[in-house]
This record gives sequence, C-alpha cells and structure tokens, in this order.
Amino acid sequence: MKRPLLSTISTLLTLLTLSTVSAQTTDLTLTSYSGQSQIKASGSITLKPGFHIPSGSTVRIYTSSSLQTHPVLQTQPSGNQNYILTRTFRKAGVTLANLSQSRTVEEENQSIQYFDGLGRPLQSVQVMASPTHKDIVQHVEYDGFGRESKKYLPYATSGSMDGSYKPTAGVDVMNFYSPTSGWDAAIRKTGYPYAETQFENSPLNRVQAQGSPGESWQLSSGHTVRTDYGTNETNDVKLWQLNASENGATATYYQPGKLYKTTIKDENWSSGRSGTVEEYKDFDGRVVLKRVWETESKKLETHYVYDDFGDLRYVIPPAVSVNTFSEDAADPSYDAYIYGYKYDGRRRLTEKKIPGKGKEELVYNNNDQIVLSRDANRRAAGEWLFSKYDAFGRVIMTGIYTSTESAATLTAQINSNGQTAGRLWENPTTTDQGYTNAVFPTNIAYYHTINYYDRYDFPENSFGAPTGNQASGARVKTLLTGTKTTTLGTGTMLLTTYYYDLEGRVIQSKSQNHIGGTDITDNSYSFTGELESSTRRHTVNGQTTTIITTNEYDHVSRLVNSRQQINSQPEVTLLANSYNEIGQLKTKTVGADQQGNNPVNTTDYRYNERGWMTSTTSPHFSQQLSYQDPVKGAAAQWNGNISEQQWGQTTSLNQHFVYSYDKLNRLTNGSSPTSGMSEILNYDDMGNITQLTRDGSGISYSYTGNRLNTVSGLINGSYSYDENGNAKTDRMGMNLSYNYLNLPQQVTGAGNTITYLYDAGGNKLRKTANTSGQRDYAGGIEYQNGVIELIHTAEGVAYRNANGTYTYRYNLTDHLGNVRATIYRNPSTNAVEVLQRDDYYPFGLQKSPNPVYGNNKYLYNGKEKQEELGGQLDYGARFYDPVIGRWNVVDPHASLYGAHSPYSYGFNNPIKVIDPNGKDGIVTGAGTKDDPFRVKANYYYYDLDEDQIKGLNAAVAQYNNGGKAHSFTDKDGNSYYTVFELNASEISAENIGSAHDIAYKDRIEIDGIERQYGNIISNGQSRKGDFGNATGTTIKINKEMIESALSSNPGGDRNKLIAGTFVHEIGHNLGASHGDPGSIMNQMNMNEIGRGSNTIGAGGTGVYNYSYPSVNGNGIRAIMGRVSNPQSLESMYLSPKEVKRIIQHKDPGVPGAIYKVK
Repeated sequence: MKRPLLSTISTLLTLLTLSTVSAQTTDLTLTSYSGQSQIKASGSITLKPGFHIPSGSTVRIYTSSSLQTHPVLQTQPSGNQNYILTRTFRKAGVTLANLSQSRTVEEENQSIQYFDGLGRPLQSVQVMASPTHKDIVQHVEYDGFGRESKKYLPYATSGSMDGSYKPTAGVDVMNFYSPTSGWDAAIRKTGYPYAETQFENSPLNRVQAQGSPGESWQLSSGHTVRTDYGTNETNDVKLWQLNASENGATATYYQPGKLYKTTIKDENWSSGRSGTVEEYKDFDGRVVLKRVWETESKKLETHYVYDDFGDLRYVIPPAVSVNTFSEDAADPSYDAYIYGYKYDGRRRLTEKKIPGKGKEELVYNNNDQIVLSRDANRRAAGEWLFSKYDAFGRVIMTGIYTSTESAATLTAQINSNGQTAGRLWENPTTTDQGYTNAVFPTNIAYYHTINYYDRYDFPENSFGAPTGNQASGARVKTLLTGTKTTTLGTGTMLLTTYYYDLEGRVIQSKSQNHIGGTDITDNSYSFTGELESSTRRHTVNGQTTTIITTNEYDHVSRLVNSRQQINSQPEVTLLANSYNEIGQLKTKTVGADQQGNNPVNTTDYRYNERGWMTSTTSPHFSQQLSYQDPVKGAAAQWNGNISEQQWGQTTSLNQHFVYSYDKLNRLTNGSSPTSGMSEILNYDDMGNITQLTRDGSGISYSYTGNRLNTVSGLINGSYSYDENGNAKTDRMGMNLSYNYLNLPQQVTGAGNTITYLYDAGGNKLRKTANTSGQRDYAGGIEYQNGVIELIHTAEGVAYRNANGTYTYRYNLTDHLGNVRATIYRNPSTNAVEVLQRDDYYPFGLQKSPNPVYGNNKYLYNGKEKQEELGGQLDYGARFYDPVIGRWNVVDPHASLYGAHSPYSYGFNNPIKVIDPNGKDGIVTGAGTKDDPFRVKANYYYYDLDEDQIKGLNAAVAQYNNGGKAHSFTDKDGNSYYTVFELNASEISAENIGSAHDIAYKDRIEIDGIERQYGNIISNGQSRKGDFGNATGTTIKINKEMIESALSSNPGGDRNKLIAGTFVHEIGHNLGASHGDPGSIMNQMNMNEIGRGSNTIGAGGTGVYNYSYPSVNGNGIRAIMGRVSNPQSLESMYLSPKEVKRIIQHKDPGVPGAIYKVK
C-alpha cells in the first residue's frame, strides 16, 4: 500500500563506548587513572599524588611536539533544513548532564546529513573531518525527474567549518577541484569532479551510459560504460535442460523474447561487438548465459543449467564447443571443463565436481549441518573429514573419520545415531576433550581442531581463567574462549586461549607454539575501538622476545603513526602517514626515531580523478602509472587497465614498461625496452597460457583440459596430477605430495628433499630442506636452524644481529605490493643504504636482484620465494610458479569463476590484479573513518502487509544507522568503517509484473562490468519452510511460517521477529553467510523457558525466548571482508578459524555479492 511521506526532523544520535585520554591543550594534569591505554600531550604531563595504575595494566605515557592541537567544535546545523546530526564521542565520561558542554573535534566527531522535503539526501557534512579541520562535504543534486544523474566527488570547504548546509556546494566543489583555483596540491585537479549518468527515456529510468569523474570519462568523451537492453532472438541462446537420468543435459533454443538481454560495453569499447559482454537472464532473474566477444567474430560463452527447483546443476564454460547440444558424465569434456552439482531431496548440495578435479561429497544431519565431507584424495585414503556441533550450531570439533562406506550409508547412520542419542549436538563437559561423545562420529581417528565457547573450565586449559579486568561468566557467552589445533602429521594439539574486555574485544591471547614455547599478546583499544597498543611476549627455551607496537590516530581515526620496540632497544617509528584534504594517503615515512625524526625514507602518493594511484615518489624508489594518458607509446586504457609503468631508483624515472591487452582484459604484451624485459602471451578460451615469449625465447604449453601436460622451448618439463588436480610432478622433475588442505607436505627430486609442516588451519609452521636446513615460522617470527633470524613488521622485517639486537629493514613497494627496494640505516655509518633492488617480469618472475646481499625472499606480492622449488611463491593457500605464470593447484574457489581456468593467475591481468592468498583476484580499496566503505542497495517490495513493511523499514534503519558509519576491527586489530545506504520502495500494483525490470535498472559499472544493486522483496514460500529466503537479487518473506512460529512458540515479539528476518535476509543479499560471527546471521533460536536448548523431552513453561538477528560490527566485518571475494565464504577480515567455522556450517550457502567501486 502507499505510505505517506514524513518530513525529516533534526535528530541527535549518540554513541557511548570506552576511551583514551587525548590532550587538546599543551599540558595535562591527572589526579586519577581511568583505564586509558595511552596518556599523551604535546607539552607536559603531571600525575598528582594518588594517581594509581593497577598492576597488570599496560599504559603508554608520553609527550610529543608532533601531537596536534585540535579546535573546539562550533557546530551550527542549518535550522532551515531537515537534518540528522550524528555525534560520536571519543572520550569517556559523557552523560546527559554534560552532553552540551564544549568538546574538541578529537573528543567528539560530528556528521550531519541534510534532506529535502521528500526525504532525499541533499548534502552530507563531516564536521572538521579533514586533516586541517575543514568540513568534508558530499554534494548531491537531482535532475527534473528526481534522478541523481550527476554524482560529485567529496570536497573540503575553504570557508565555514561549522557543519552548516552549504548552499553553494555545487560551485564550491568545482572550485576545490579547479585546475586554477584548487588549493590542495595533493588533489588531482579537474574541471569535471562528477560522474554523469544517461538514462533511457522511459519510466524504468534504466542506465544507458555511465560516466566517471574526469574529462576523459564524460558522457561526450566516448569512454563511458554503456548498457543496451533487449531480449533474445531466434536461435540465439541455448535452453539447457537436465536429461532423464540427471547425469547430463541437452539443449534446444529459447523461443525469442523469453530472456532479458543486457549488453555491456566498457570504457575501452569503440565500435562493433568486440569487447562487449552480453548477459541473458530468465524471468526468475537467473543468469543462463554470459557471452563475451573476444573479437568481432569470436565469442566465448558460459552457460548455466538449472533444475526444476532453480538450483544450479551445471556450468558449461567457453572451452566446450558452441556447437555442442548435449553433455553427460561420459563425455571427455565433462571431466575436463564442466562444473557439476547434485542435491538431495532437501535441496542440500551433496556432490560437487570441479573441472580436472575428482568428485567432492558432503553428508548432513537432520539439522542440515555438514557432518562429513571428502574429496577424491580422501576417498582414496578411506577417510572423511568430520565436524561436530554444539547446541547453538557452532563447530566444536573437526578431524578425520575413517570409513569406506558410501555417503548414503553414512547418512542413514547419522540419522539413526541422532534418534538414538536424542540430539544432534555435543554438550560441554570438563573431562576428556571437553565435550560428550554421543553424536556421530563417536569413533574418531584424528582431531584437527577443538573449539571452546562461553567458558574457561575446558580440559587442559593451562592458561587458566580470566583475571583482573578481563570478562568472565555471562560476559563471554557466545564468544570463542579457546581452541586446540593439531600440528599435522604429529598429533600434537596446540592451545590458544582468548580473553576479552567487557566490550567483547580480545584484550589478551595466550598460545602454545610448535617450537615448545608460548606467545602471549596483550591488546588495548581506544574509546572508538582502534587498536592502540599490542604487546607480544614470545618465549622459547626460557628466552623471551618482547615486541611492543603502539598506534596513533588522528581526530577521525586515520592511522598517523605506528611505533615499535623490540626488547629494550630504542623505540622506532615504523611508519608515519599524512593525508590530503579528502582523506587519501598523501605521504608515508618509515624508519624514523621515537620522535618521528630522521626517517629512512619518505614516499609521496598521488591519485587521479577516479581514485586510481598514479605515482609514488621517494629518494629510493619512484613509480608512475598511466591509464588513459600514456607517454611511452602504449595504447590508452580508459577502463582501469594500466597502459604504462615508469619507475626509477631515485625520484627520477628512467625505466618503463608498456602494456597491451586483448578485449577480455588479459595481458598480451608487457615490454620494457629500457630494462630488457618482455613477456608476450597467447591464451586459449579458458585463459590458459598457450605460448609465452620471454625476452625473445618462447615457451609452448600443451594441455588436457585445464591441466598442463608439458612445457617446451625456453624451459622443458612435464606434469602429472593427483585426483584433486594437484601437480604431483612438475617441470623440474620434482615429486610432490599434499596434505588434506592440498598444501605440499613433501617435495623430492633434483637432489632436494623439502618437508613442510602445517597446522590444521593451513598455517605453515616449518620448512626443512636438505640444502638449507630447518626454518620455523611462529606468527611472524622466523627461526633458521633454531635461532631467530627475523621478525616481520608492518613495513618489512627486523633482522637479528649476532649480538642479539635487531636492525630494521624496510620494503619499498609498488602498486601491487611487489618489493622493489629493501633499505636500512647502516648502524655503523648511520647512512641509509639499499640492500637489494628487485624488478619483475609482468607475471612475477624476478629479474636478478642488484645488489644481492639483502637476501629478502618476500618479494613479488610480498610472498615468500621457495628457492628449492625453482622460485615458486608461497601464497598461503597454494604455490604459484612465475616462470610459467600459473598455479600448480586448483583454485579453492574455482566454482565462483566458471569462465576461467582454475590454474590461471589473477584473471591473466597481473599488472592490475593481485591474489592475496592464492584463492581470488582482487582490486584493493579504502575503509577509513572519513572514507568509509559505502554499501548501496535498493529494495523494491510488493505484497507485504503493514507489519512486514514496518519490519522492512526497521531493518533498513538498522543497517543505515542514521547515516552513521558502523565500525569493526579485523583479525589483526585494524579498524574499518562502513556506511550503508539502503533504500526500500514500494512497487505499485500496476508495476508488479515488471518488478524485476524496475530493480534491474539499478546498475553500476565496476571494472567494465555492470553490477545490479536493485533487489525485489515479496511475500512467498521460502526454502525449506524458513522465515525467509534470499536468492540472487530476490528476497522472499514467508508470512505463514512466521505466524506459525509465533503461534506454536509463544513469547516472541512479532515486530522484532519480522524485522530480524529482514535483517537476516538482507544480510544474505549483501554477502553474509550462515556461521558468520556477530548477530546479523542469528537464526531466530527459540529456547523454551525452563527447558533450555540442550534438552529434549524435559518439561518447560510453554513460553519461549527468541534470539533475533540484529546489525552489528562483527556481522559487517564478515560481509565487508567478502567485497574482494564476491559470493565466497572466505572473508579477508575474519580469522582462519572463523572462516573454517563458516565453511563447516550446516548450510553456509552462497553469499550474495557487493563489489568495490573504484
């Protein structure tokens, strides 16, 4: 139904958490201690008699002339405008009584969102948020049809700094970026600081052309992303359907007009079909074909085949002939190229087949939790990987179960065991492994991990219970308190115990390491959650190495410096950052002393109008990147591909690479006439390299499917593979064996024997080689033959000297994180010297270093070079061979990239794309407080009743948070910020039939591909009778199930249950997965009061407690960590253990996707 519009009124929102004392005056006098982790001032600090810091506290007290004095806020919101004022307090002690007192901008952050009479955003103002305390303004304007057809870049004011509405913002933003009047020299100047959108002339307002900031990307430039709309034609798109035996599919053609067609042309497109992407969707919004035109006549097609329930059954990639109209498991191309999926009667994925890899199987219990899984190698070994759960669905145990029984037989055994045991979970105990052993499997061959929650009295917790101000009892409910992780091949389990503050943040962890010692880390946080200090005490053989790291932030939480001290050595300033007026990193100095003086190096950063890095300049390495503006003869690239790279060993640029690409954005030529390096490449339809010519000498590749058989020419060798698609012999004649994580555990051949030791989470603990001895890896501390050699830091390493002291070495990197220079301050001469310089061929092969005495092995992408394996690089999840530009192991996330070979690196665009851990390719982005992640999505709803509409709006309001950024801290203690911009709009009755068209108009260009951020919400049947279901861009809310639950389980709040359902399903849509930390993915657990969740059959009160989903930082942390890996369970901000819990969840599902926009 239609809803009346309500005018927006000014609102005060407050956020109270905990804090650090920061001085806005020169001198500071304290009479008592308030729990601060840092006490600092630019002048003097006086501690009065009676000032007392409790034993066990970690406090840093210091003065520094570099500390900035912050002005008092003088905010004056414009009373003639509708607005929301958000106040975020950065200091403890704020109460209603003193709420109105004056504070500095460091003590309180303010942002104001202005709205027009229709409730549309007009302007957002971050009060005094720039480094020089100017307002940062985001201007918004609409055309005559109410569309935001011109989107402006943010700017900093040169006048008022009071948060008032800027009536001349449209002029001010032009002046800020003006080549003649722009006043911040670190900002790229342009007369076009906006992106224009061209809409079609129809009520759908579909985007026809999308420009970007800068003259080169305006609508009239010919270099925008264009989108055409249509439908399929006769004999245009194959209609694939499962065959009768469901072991394959056959194809006819869709009748004309039965599919939605979208044709996308990126900024490089000029004419014809070459370089265009055609996407066809059926009326249920499912992609059935993605067609990419490599040339005017050659097309690459990826087909998606679904069953009658809408579940994906096959992905048929481009390597399968376009003339093929039938496929089944007996065809050679099926095993070589096709992705296959099977489901049981409850629509649970039970089998998965990745090209070139044997079948994977999954077995569930009646709670739809994965209990057993195995791949082809585990099947050959007669083993299954098992998972056990507690009553709340949390994974408590993983390991190996030995059985040769079929999946069907084991499913029956699991169901029978569940009936016998009366439950599907284990209960906590204080004996044995800390849990009962009543649930299948009870005969366990080998544990991988054991997780403990809510308590510290689990067996063998040698680190003990919480002490002092650490949380205990009810305050650690739902939190992971301990883990035991097996060292593979030894059976030894290593304990880690986590201790929390009252906010649920880890303030201490105590771990056993594999060398026989311990690691104890103490963390302290600021009021707004930034990690301020971390003290690690690493003890082995009675010798303790202490590493203290302290971080400082500016008034809006931008990291300004990080200092470190090892043992009793003088503290050094690892890095110091400064920012331009809109928050982009401007300079970074490394290697200064404690006061920030006498740095080893200072690097200056610059960006273009689109935020793409264009240059880094320093005395020891400089780089310049060209895109649409090459100067060395390369073809211009308007879509974000890098056309040229210039670099030099000083501030001068005397070397360069020129690059060229095919229409699929694959690198075809990377040549450096100045350094004598070149690589020319050819590919097959899957992106496998067929010919690589390096410096004039060629390498030819031959394949079976995507598997490389032989290389010949410049290098010669052959490959063979195990059942999981792992190379077990390689080009060097090495023989490789792998553990259950598909990581190499032993390599022999060519006179070498190398053994790798991992824990069950895949962390490398040790490498033993007959040529180089034993190297141990202990969380960033590396031992060589039993003696510490180096400690990794944020900017390089601290190298241990013969006398036990440490000398810091700093890495200067390029835009991909490749180390180009390793420098240090010579302790004998006090001069800055270059230890090592490194250049690389486009696909990562290292040119001989010069000088060579730096011995830095962490080079390309910052990954460790394995000299014994011919220079392969350890990315964590698999090894990469830069000599041939391929992986030797299948991508663990291969199913997300059906059109690409699972062995190809970085989508064959290694100049732009990195692969952080060997799983996915990403383009990095921001997330700072003044430049937060921004998540935009539109939700169009119909057929919802009054309460459902209220619930949807309540859920959207939770995400949007009044325009205020949500904050979260990642696994490493770094703080990030996210702003949600979600909108919910009702679709009128006459437009319901075209609902998907309305949602489909919300498109945005990302790296040359348009992504949809419009979604449909309606009432309807959900999967497995759940309260709701999210699939792709469609969300269904099951009103009947909600009413049934409330009726049969009284005690729930209907409004909260509906709102929570929307929070949960929108979370799925944005990228959340079952098993994520936080409360977004709460699954409305209903526990009967008086009975509890751990007992079946006991008497209860008949009234239930409900656990409702809600938006919080931990849930957002999981979502935002998937921006780099859309639709993946992996999340870069989660710990490996958190990711494992998600993967092993009963039904993690495939998360939705949000994409980073540059």
